[in-house]
Amino acid sequence: MLVYRNFNQAALDEQYNVRAGIPDYLDIFERWAVTSREVRDASHVLENVHYGSEDAQALDFFPARTPGGPLLVFIHGGYWQSLDKSDFSYLAAPYIRNDINVAVLNYRLAPKVGMDDIVADNRSALIWLHRNAAKLAFDADQMFLSGHSAGGHLTALLAGTDWSSYGLPAGIIKGGCAISGLYDLEPIRLCYLNKIVGLTPEQVGLFSPVKNLPVSNIPVILTVGGEESGEYHRLQQQYSEALENNGTVVKIVSQSDGHHFDAVDRFADENHRLFQAMSGMILGRA
Repeated sequence: MLVYRNFNQAALDEQYNVRAGIPDYLDIFERWAVTSREVRDASHVLENVHYGSEDAQALDFFPARTPGGPLLVFIHGGYWQSLDKSDFSYLAAPYIRNDINVAVLNYRLAPKVGMDDIVADNRSALIWLHRNAAKLAFDADQMFLSGHSAGGHLTALLAGTDWSSYGLPAGIIKGGCAISGLYDLEPIRLCYLNKIVGLTPEQVGLFSPVKNLPVSNIPVILTVGGEESGEYHRLQQQYSEALENNGTVVKIVSQSDGHHFDAVDRFADENHRLFQAMSGMILGRA
């Protein structure tokens, strides 16, 4: 029996089970953790700065050499249910070298909370950062957003937030990059992931980026690993077309190869066009 498009349940689950297709994923996670710890040890970093009262409502802030510069915010993935900001400190290193401030966010995870709280946490983090820009010595008018996988979903969704309804300037995000993002939550609701995430049909409409496009005209970078499943490529194409029809300037950074976790590593590779596109956007070289 088909449950979504031309997929039966097993086939749909396979499309979104990225770890099953990467046998050494635990080794990759260990590498991330070790390299990230080395970056924190070698950097001036403000760890576990709380933007809310819960333990998970915290961020790590890596200041640039020069005060008053731009900020890159990164939202980690893990299908809204796993991983931690401490796994992704390694991504900050090349941006710091290019004099870009970096904030890596944590947020509450499923099944402890639902998608409404996960989205609210990330919005709260951006609001807190904007309001504390002077204290952290970055330019509140130069905030850029990025994320991988579930973090790519959250990046795209937050790009569609009307920040004026929170008492902030409408366009607090000046650009974004979503890596292997999940732009339509309907297949997530229908696959094995929903046993933990617990999406409802109403939440699919409320929190799918393809249904909540940017309200301000910001540039957007999209990318996906070349060897990722067909669904990841389809979601990116669907979202890209929706953005372009909305008048958004979209840059697709093609990756000829690479799996789900290679895709985010390239975000921190100074020799890769993904890093170059993101740093170029932030520094005005794009």
